[in-house]
Amino acid sequence: MHILNRKKWMLIFGFITFGYFGNAQQSQTLNLDSCLTKAKQNHPLIKQYDLISKSLEYTVSNANKAYLPQISVTGIGAFIIKGFPTSSIPGQEPIDKEKVQFIGIGQLNQTIWDGGATHAQKDIAIASAEVDKARIEMSFYNIRERVNQLYFGILVIDEQLKQIDIVNENLNRNFNKVKLSKDNGLAYQSDVDEVKAEILNIEQKKIEFNFTRKGYVEMLSFMIGEALQETVRIEKPVIVESYLSLTNNRPELKMYANQLKLEEAKSEDSKVYNMPKIGLLGAGILIGPGISFATDKINSLAVAGLSLSWNSAGIYRSSNNKELTKIQIDRITNQQETFVFTNNLQLKQASSEIERQKAILDKDDEIVMLKRSIKNSYQLKYDNGMCPMNDLINAINKESEAQSNQALHGVQLLMSMYNYKTISGN
Repeated sequence: MHILNRKKWMLIFGFITFGYFGNAQQSQTLNLDSCLTKAKQNHPLIKQYDLISKSLEYTVSNANKAYLPQISVTGIGAFIIKGFPTSSIPGQEPIDKEKVQFIGIGQLNQTIWDGGATHAQKDIAIASAEVDKARIEMSFYNIRERVNQLYFGILVIDEQLKQIDIVNENLNRNFNKVKLSKDNGLAYQSDVDEVKAEILNIEQKKIEFNFTRKGYVEMLSFMIGEALQETVRIEKPVIVESYLSLTNNRPELKMYANQLKLEEAKSEDSKVYNMPKIGLLGAGILIGPGISFATDKINSLAVAGLSLSWNSAGIYRSSNNKELTKIQIDRITNQQETFVFTNNLQLKQASSEIERQKAILDKDDEIVMLKRSIKNSYQLKYDNGMCPMNDLINAINKESEAQSNQALHGVQLLMSMYNYKTISGN
């Protein structure tokens, strides 16, 4: 019998355990970092990273092919109006030539030194790709702001709903007491109605908050590309006490730095354009029918050697190109300085807001304690018939308001700290 009882309890425990973990698996929990990561991965713009990388790969590959042998073939078929010059042995008639002539020219060029053009082209391609990536990061910055707003908006609503549940519990407890008193002839129906009306008012607020939360959850679900339950639990982020020591990692700063690198790369490309190019040259000529010079007939010719080419056109524009590069660099530098100035101003404002909210939050504990003491005093007075129900309800609402403000200020402080992180690009 003892063994059967033990098996029975083990079976019951197994069902309870399975039910608990089954419900745990069904519940959803989100944290801010995972939401930010999923929102970035879900956005169509993320595909641009792969496209930029592939484009850079092909561009660099094309630049490297400048050192591969270059082959050109030209064929000319023509009617000869005046034949190629001929010669003959004295006393003999010149040999008649064909009027239709074919000339084939084949040329092979192998670059030995291109003056640094290939290296400059690769530097330009790399710098351009980095500028494009930084611009995409700037777009993701706006997405990050939106996710923060939705996430902390849900947190604020959750804190308000907690306070509503506390007030509702308090009111229902008083409703049961006053109803019992009324049934015993110790309270008025108006007291019962007052408490009931306040309970309905609280339930109405709860409905409003729940619908607002549902809308926020739906928008967050769309942003992160994941189906979310209406009851999804939102984890409260940790307080960032060391926010002032964060370094500035805004993508705009990376973009300006890469734009400067791009201008430097373009400047180097202008310089190497004026450099001579050295290579190996091989050429072959085929003529058919051949050309007669006395008793010989030439129908092919081959040459090989070094080639040197130099284009002086860039020299005339060199000084202007230098000034244009300098102007462009100055413009980028000015844009960077303007952004840093504005960004530092935003960080100072965010820091001031954090300090303001800390000071306000420090007073909340004392306010809540006093409002609770006042509410307890009115509860005692009402229970002893020394004050009307309306006074007690007002005291309950004042305590609830103080608790709601405390919860709200706590979430607002967190939001301001993470706003500071976002403004600094962290």
